[in-house]
Amino acid sequence: MSTRDDTRARPETRAVSAESEILPRAPRAAWVPVLLLALVVALVGRLVYVSMAAAPQTPSADDRYYLRYMQAVHDGGFAAFPALFDQWNATRGDWIFPPPSRVGFIGISALWAGIFGASFHALQMLSFAAYLATCVVNYACARRRLGEPRALFVGALIAFSPLFMGISRLALTDSLIALCMTSTVWLFLEVLEDPTKLLWRVLFMCALAVTVLVKELSVLVAVPLGLFVLYERFVRRVPRPLGTFALCFAIPALVTAPIFVLAAGSPAKLLETTRIVLSSPATNDYAVRYGSGPWSRTAVDFLLFSPWATLLAVGWFAVVVARSREATYDRLSTFFAFVTAAFVLELGFFTKNVRYTAVLEVPIRVFAVLMMGGLTARLRPRLSVGLTAAAVALLCWFDWRTFELVWVKYQAYDPVTYLLAVVREVMPRPTR
Repeated sequence: MSTRDDTRARPETRAVSAESEILPRAPRAAWVPVLLLALVVALVGRLVYVSMAAAPQTPSADDRYYLRYMQAVHDGGFAAFPALFDQWNATRGDWIFPPPSRVGFIGISALWAGIFGASFHALQMLSFAAYLATCVVNYACARRRLGEPRALFVGALIAFSPLFMGISRLALTDSLIALCMTSTVWLFLEVLEDPTKLLWRVLFMCALAVTVLVKELSVLVAVPLGLFVLYERFVRRVPRPLGTFALCFAIPALVTAPIFVLAAGSPAKLLETTRIVLSSPATNDYAVRYGSGPWSRTAVDFLLFSPWATLLAVGWFAVVVARSREATYDRLSTFFAFVTAAFVLELGFFTKNVRYTAVLEVPIRVFAVLMMGGLTARLRPRLSVGLTAAAVALLCWFDWRTFELVWVKYQAYDPVTYLLAVVREVMPRPTR
């Protein structure tokens, strides 16, 4: 068969070969990258765990409510939820704090308390465990889609993410929801690759349902995913069983809705809680002062957190946009670019906080690795891999220093844009 005939493969096939040319695969045993990633996670896990001494030792704000919810459900079981809803709905002063509608997180934390105790430290350890799981799950998913050594590089950058490391020390939902949302996004990519496989569809639906139960507003991630299906069907002309995808979104909704109603005690109470959750930020002085602004605040936050990784990701985003009209279709890059843009624009209508967009660390880290591979693609394979590995190590070092600066030295609790700008010294420090 001639080389000319090989180039006539359908776009999806050529997309895979195009990705493989970005960064050559390392001709080593399959277990070596896994071992290296395990060492990276062990190292960064140890560093983060040691830094817990500088983390909050007592509940003060949102974590005080999560601790109370965990203790109540640990003691009273699922039957404790309606009273929590009643108390939160009736107490206006509680509206600026987390509602008990985070049924999944509260339930998981109550089960966790059954093993490790219903304490503030146990709640922090739940976040830390979720962070370690996030590192492993995202590496495993990247390994399936990108191969080695790209997956190793992505896994290392995710492990050293100052945002992921920071939220792993807090007794909040952020670390667990990062695990759930990133898993949901990767699993949806698997469904896109082969919608006929029941296993991937079931895993995605389970992940989406758990994600929504852990934090109700995380349902927003379903919008960019659904829009991408429509983009492929009507813009890229990729055959898509729209009914199958509709069921993938409808079934989690049908499963989670009764759970929310039972937890609230009645549909009316759940609707009241939902109304308060959606309207209260407008009357929350802290949210107005530090969480308002244009959609571009999300990009600014990531530039302040991880400037070099974010700039590399922006570069690859531009490459994806520039290649969008070409016949060769890179589904993975297009998917992450589309979902990132849609999610950022969607969150522009809500309170802006980098903790709420932690799921975007995945496309940022993936794109950073792809961009570095693209910049070194013309070099010899070993030199390309070596230079990329050195760059990844340097980025990990920068991110670790950022973690120490923001979370350890300044003991950040809520890394809003103003705090990050002051810490980075792009804004003057406030004077008293």
